[in-house]
Amino acid sequence: MQEHVLFVDDEVALGEMLSLYFQHKGVSVTTATTIEEALSELAKHSFQLLILDLNLAGQDGLEVLRSVKARQPELPVVIFTGLDVDENLVKRCLADRADGFMRKTDGLEKLFAEAQRHLHH
Repeated sequence: MQEHVLFVDDEVALGEMLSLYFQHKGVSVTTATTIEEALSELAKHSFQLLILDLNLAGQDGLEVLRSVKARQPELPVVIFTGLDVDENLVKRCLADRADGFMRKTDGLEKLFAEAQRHLHH
């Protein structure tokens, strides 16, 4: 079975780039740009990983994280953010049971390596 990742970010071009990169590496990607789209995709499909931006056009990605972990506690969630990251933000994400934390400046190779760590856990 091909691994299937849900990528939630309101930057459409970034989602397209990530999808192409991951698909080239053999991982299927579905993208969502809003909390509503993300929750709809999670209800319709089975995913092995959720990669989640925290700032979704004014919506709070932590809401998605909490909602997902309440419904599917076993689904790994990696936070992928362009926000200024401080220790309190990381602590809040981990308290809400994020499984990983990446900065957008880390790049796709590092993100893919982090995804693989969770997909093959």
